[in-house]
Amino acid sequence: RKGTQRLANMAGLAEDFLAEGNTAGSNLLRLVSRGSAIIAELLRLSDNIPSAFSLQDRTEAAKYSQILLDFTYLKNPDYYESKIAVDQELVDNDEEFRENHQVLVERFYMLFESILKYVKDLLRYVEDVEEGVYIQHTLEGILFDVDGKQLMIEAVYLYGLMLLIMDFRVDGLIRERILVAHLRYKGSSEILSDVCNLCRSTGFSVHSQKRPSNYPEDFLARIKVPPHLISMLLSRLRGDDVYNASTFWPNPRHRSVSLGMQAQMVFVVLMFAPDVLNKESATMREIVDKHFSDNWVIPYWMGYTQDISQFWEPYKAARAALANILKPQGVKDLVAYHNEQVGQLQGQVEHYLKEGVLTEEFVLDNFSKMMNVLRGANVSVRWIMLHRKCQHKKLREFLSTLSMDRVLHLILKTAELEDKLKNMLTKLLESKEGRWAVNKQECVDGMSRLSEYFGGGMHLTRVKKDEQMQTYFAKIAQDIEAVDYQNSTVAGRQIQQLIGALEDVEQFHQIETNYEVKVYLADTRKFLHQMIRVVNIRDESMSTLSKVSDFSYAFEIIEDYIGLMHNLIKKDPSNVLLLRALFLKLVSVIEMPLLRIQEAESNDLVSVAQYYSSQLVDFVRKVLEIVPLTMFAILNDTIKEAAARLKDIPTRLDKALLKDYSQLEDRYRLARATHQVSVFTEGVLAMKRTIVGTIDVDPKQMLEEGIRKELVRQISMAMHGILIFRTGKLQEFEERLIQLEKTLEGFRRSFEYISDYVNIYGLKIWQEEFSRIVQFNVEQECNTFFKTKIYEWQSAFQSRAIPIPTFPAADDKSKTFIGRLMREILSQTDYRKVVFLDSRSGWFDYSGKEVFGIRSMSLLHRASSAIGIRGLDRLLAFMIVQKLQNFVRVYRRELQAGGNLKDLFPQLMRELHPTSTVSPNAHKVYGAGVQRLSKVMPLILETIMFIGQAQLLRRVLASELNFGAQLDSPMLYGAVKTLNTALLNDIKDHYRKPDQKPYPSDDNTVLPDLASFLDAAGLNNAMHKIYVTTEPLDGFALAIFLFIIWVLPRFQHDPQIASLVCRDKKEPMDGTPLAAGVVTLLKQFHSSNISQFLQYISQFIRNIIANRQTRDGKVSELPGEVVTMLHFLELFCTYSGVDRRMIQEHVPGFIFDKF
Repeated sequence: RKGTQRLANMAGLAEDFLAEGNTAGSNLLRLVSRGSAIIAELLRLSDNIPSAFSLQDRTEAAKYSQILLDFTYLKNPDYYESKIAVDQELVDNDEEFRENHQVLVERFYMLFESILKYVKDLLRYVEDVEEGVYIQHTLEGILFDVDGKQLMIEAVYLYGLMLLIMDFRVDGLIRERILVAHLRYKGSSEILSDVCNLCRSTGFSVHSQKRPSNYPEDFLARIKVPPHLISMLLSRLRGDDVYNASTFWPNPRHRSVSLGMQAQMVFVVLMFAPDVLNKESATMREIVDKHFSDNWVIPYWMGYTQDISQFWEPYKAARAALANILKPQGVKDLVAYHNEQVGQLQGQVEHYLKEGVLTEEFVLDNFSKMMNVLRGANVSVRWIMLHRKCQHKKLREFLSTLSMDRVLHLILKTAELEDKLKNMLTKLLESKEGRWAVNKQECVDGMSRLSEYFGGGMHLTRVKKDEQMQTYFAKIAQDIEAVDYQNSTVAGRQIQQLIGALEDVEQFHQIETNYEVKVYLADTRKFLHQMIRVVNIRDESMSTLSKVSDFSYAFEIIEDYIGLMHNLIKKDPSNVLLLRALFLKLVSVIEMPLLRIQEAESNDLVSVAQYYSSQLVDFVRKVLEIVPLTMFAILNDTIKEAAARLKDIPTRLDKALLKDYSQLEDRYRLARATHQVSVFTEGVLAMKRTIVGTIDVDPKQMLEEGIRKELVRQISMAMHGILIFRTGKLQEFEERLIQLEKTLEGFRRSFEYISDYVNIYGLKIWQEEFSRIVQFNVEQECNTFFKTKIYEWQSAFQSRAIPIPTFPAADDKSKTFIGRLMREILSQTDYRKVVFLDSRSGWFDYSGKEVFGIRSMSLLHRASSAIGIRGLDRLLAFMIVQKLQNFVRVYRRELQAGGNLKDLFPQLMRELHPTSTVSPNAHKVYGAGVQRLSKVMPLILETIMFIGQAQLLRRVLASELNFGAQLDSPMLYGAVKTLNTALLNDIKDHYRKPDQKPYPSDDNTVLPDLASFLDAAGLNNAMHKIYVTTEPLDGFALAIFLFIIWVLPRFQHDPQIASLVCRDKKEPMDGTPLAAGVVTLLKQFHSSNISQFLQYISQFIRNIIANRQTRDGKVSELPGEVVTMLHFLELFCTYSGVDRRMIQEHVPGFIFDKF
């Protein structure tokens, strides 16, 4: 390095390239740091590409294909914009897509723009160096500096990686659609055209085996990197050991691994120089002989591999150079060599791992030998793992003899040995100074005693004074005291000389016959040997071990071995302890991308480290998930059956029945299965806490997350598979609920049974995960109602560690099982098929048979629990909101926005004013108004009847929740109810004395928190809910009144069921949802609308009665339409909470008494 540095100084670099004041070095370091952060962001975003951009799903393709456009849009943007503008459906879809994806589109665009800015900044940096902006620095000088050439090569290498990974992870058409979406939503910018040019589709697809011509060289040439720069970089890569890796891999056979990092950079940089690949045979032969002499499958970035025997096939010079190393006999020899190495090295590694072998003294004496074994093991493992990815058909036949099982076993044992060595080295390095001082002091003390001994001054000794020996040993003691361990080389030589001197002095006749002195000398030599061992413990040893144990190349390949790891754990759960060492070995993955970010002290360090660490933790979860999978398999196969057959033992039991209740065989099977479950979990719980990157992995938490994940999967699959309704019959509906109840109850009981044996809170986990599943599915089902959607990855109920699975829709209407269940309930309670009886809290057919009532609600409660009922209630609320929003939108468009109906309501109001009197032309006014609104009446009817049906369902669901809360949680129910009453009283006091009794502040969450408890306990009234807030609608009360007089003639009162039913049996319709729907609709607006509505109805009743009066002014009996209207008013008062006295202000009380 010193010689290289002198050459660099001669070339113009007078100071350290990465010194604090060296702007050339710091700027290049920051640029490379930025490149590593961009790649992390690229990987992060590519994992979250919305499915809509791929247009693979038929539904999404039909909806978005005409608004998600590729670069054909740029040829004629006006045409496509006008095409969207004239189609209201496309406009709505476009607006919906913008609201849901604009943030992500913007983030993707910033990523693409950052890649462009990166390469422009790189080219600008090169120009500045060549123009002399950085004084005393030239391009040649930078490439002579050790740090300079590393950073310059990495800068170009990272740019190539960005493009290759972008094309691999984000399809070209998706990139074009994202950029066009950004252009349409955000407008153009100065740099947009350059971004589009860089990111346009290349024609490459990961799903296609055919490779576009001149790919990827044309792609990388879209922004030209100076050819002379590429040539200089290749020259350094050809001639130098850029990272000085040969110090860690001294064996010539390990050269391909030693230069592995350099080889992947050569691979990428060569793509910027297609002429070298095609024409420069000598250069390619030199490159191949140095970097690829015994390997042709290379990792070019964190597990991304490439078979250059196939990739370089189109390039003549590269193909010819590779032909020399791909001869069949040579490949056979390599396979045989590494197969043999695996067997030999496995035995050596296992020997070192035997109990009692790895002592501190053994490690200190044999560290070099152990490192050679580890080097050989890592080389063979790397070669085999990489070359199993070979795509060359002929070569794959030779590689098929490589055993994955043997390789995995060697990986695990090697990782275990490396972990133990690292721990021992860490301990030795921490105690190095103390050990040195103790051994040194023992040596000095020993020599000092011998000096005193030969001085003749010690009592009870007959040794005559020997001044020469006294002086000699005193001098030895001084020499030992003077040895300094800071310079290990000098210290080692000095100690060896001292040992030799002590061996020589032992030959003197005064000492040769003195056993006591010889013991002192032997002990001193022993302590001196210990000092040599201690001085040989250097930080470089730990660095060498870290380099040798690098496993970053296997980041993706290791996924192929997960199945084998699962088999190992199934065979012996204690093998989980071996996997811990493998997880630690994989941490080397994040060292390379974080290295330059750390050196540059970039703010991106935390986010990049977090991303790569989360990827590693995901792998740990995949490996360990076999434990909960196996546990649940035992649950399903054995425990569920045994637990179901066991009888509950009564509190008092007759002696004669004791044998019947013992059920010894069933209890034995249950105990055996439970023991199997506990054994499987012991392996994970025996693991130590492990730091994986920046994340602390707690094995107990990991086990619980795995159990939760499998529990969520099982429950989701059960609910998705069972809640599918095909016939629409009540029998099928009830059978499905009974089946779901039995499935979940059996599963819950068995899960609760084994929870104590695996040390988890079973019931708590069950309730939390079941609640999360229901709420997530309700949320996803509600996405169909709104423009601004909550996607899976945005959901507060979705988790990366414990994901809730999603399934394809089982029908055209519902996305999830909760939607299918809700729509089946709506179908069973359809107002066109059944009649709701409030007194019985259920729906009955016209023969009086209960269809959906207390029995059905009990079944629903047992099958889905209170959590499921609460989810259904929430879904119903969203359905009502959607209906109300659609109604308001249509009302404004049809009745307020203009046209023939714009002046209808003002005219009718004038003719009916005042409502307290009888209008002589009322009949004509009503008829004209109904006639004018005839087109919108069916829409109003459908809206009101659906809302009414949904509201009645919400009342029944709330009643079931209320009843269950009083039974299951009476204390909580009472506390919530009392708190609600107290808060209502406080709010009333506030309105009476606003100065003395303040209203809760906005940041006080007591009201919304209490509302959640009230809804869960059924302490709410759906009829009083405000679902939408909107501006007042002109003539709204009058429009609803006209609707009532239009629809009410279809109904009559049935005294047997005390409800309104339809007159015509061919068009059945229930009157109760009508009243509930009208109440709900009016409640969404100012209370004056209810008053006006009742005034219009009262005026209608008076007008009808006035027209039926006889000459003497009497009415013999109330007309049918009046009776029907009065029954409707009775229902209206029941569901709205309006006091009957309010109606009597407009309709005389005797009329109510008469009907």
